[in-house]
Amino acid sequence: MLLTRLFPISCPDAGNATDRRRFANLRDQRGFSLIELLIGSVVLVIVMGAVVSVIQVSQSLHSKTQQGLELEQNVRSALNFMCRELINAGSGVPYLTTLNGSPPILAPAGALLGPLGGAISAGSIHFVTPCDQTGSTVTKDGEGSNLTAAIRTDMLVFLGGAGDAGFVKQDAPGPSSNYGEIVYVMDRSLYARGMVVLISNGFQVSLGQITQVQNDSGLVFANGTDPLLLNPGSTAEVPNPNMTAAQQMGGGPPAMVYPLASITYFIDSDTSPAHPSIKRLANSNAGAAGAVAVADDIENFQVSYLVDDDANATTPAVEIASPSADQLALIRGVNVSITGRSQSKTGDTSWPDKHSRLTLSQTVFFRNNIRR
Repeated sequence: MLLTRLFPISCPDAGNATDRRRFANLRDQRGFSLIELLIGSVVLVIVMGAVVSVIQVSQSLHSKTQQGLELEQNVRSALNFMCRELINAGSGVPYLTTLNGSPPILAPAGALLGPLGGAISAGSIHFVTPCDQTGSTVTKDGEGSNLTAAIRTDMLVFLGGAGDAGFVKQDAPGPSSNYGEIVYVMDRSLYARGMVVLISNGFQVSLGQITQVQNDSGLVFANGTDPLLLNPGSTAEVPNPNMTAAQQMGGGPPAMVYPLASITYFIDSDTSPAHPSIKRLANSNAGAAGAVAVADDIENFQVSYLVDDDANATTPAVEIASPSADQLALIRGVNVSITGRSQSKTGDTSWPDKHSRLTLSQTVFFRNNIRR
């Protein structure tokens, strides 16, 4: 049938009228001309091109949207992870300040309470330590090219929980009478030699570094000395206040021993310059090598400190990037800002490398921000 349309059949020698009429009808059924076929092909190509273009634009928009969602999720998860820990920074640690005459906390030699797990030798410590522009310097963009201006990032160091807390035994042997050299706990598996712990019954607080964990669940603290100098010299419990802090007070909560860690957050741009990451280190002397990545492709990390300038334990009125030594006792919270960039190009013409950026900030007030 198709052949008859393309090549009309003629049969002049047909013998009867019926055959002549049949062949005459076939001659009248004309096919498509070459021009018609060419026009139809062009129209088809244009329509298919438009369809393909729409599909490509749709895929590009979907990819860009997906990259934006992943970027926001990456930055927000890092920020939330850090801020959950920051809310409890220094929880239970006495808020020592020169306003009431109390001295700063002094760490025992070898305690890993410094930035990046560095040991402190009888240095003063605070539950939060400002480290303005002491983190890694980011110099590369997402494609490995040099940034127009290098980014100097911050580092954040604070005292936080390093594990589960355990209850202090109140029956025999219970808190010892030798001024807290030994404190007996219900579960000794939670503790290890060298660990810095906080002992509290809800009223009294003591910090100590464990020198030995005995088989009878006794935690030994520095042979009865008071390396943290938390015990006022005028009391009868010289040289160590652990005994009082380990005794349950009438009507108070059970005495507990909390493992502490010096937690450091910082940007690592050395491992992969084009893909810097924000990392977390807790009580390790391995430095940056012992840190764990919290999120990749984090380009900037900045922290400012909320200082209670009138010292009345109300909402702070001053935001400072690097507080002075006198202002450390007046820090009530922090403002954390994190900038991430997309893992792949999104066509964002705002940046030479075509990677999108997103900055999220959050303000955190410490739970012990009014402790005196």
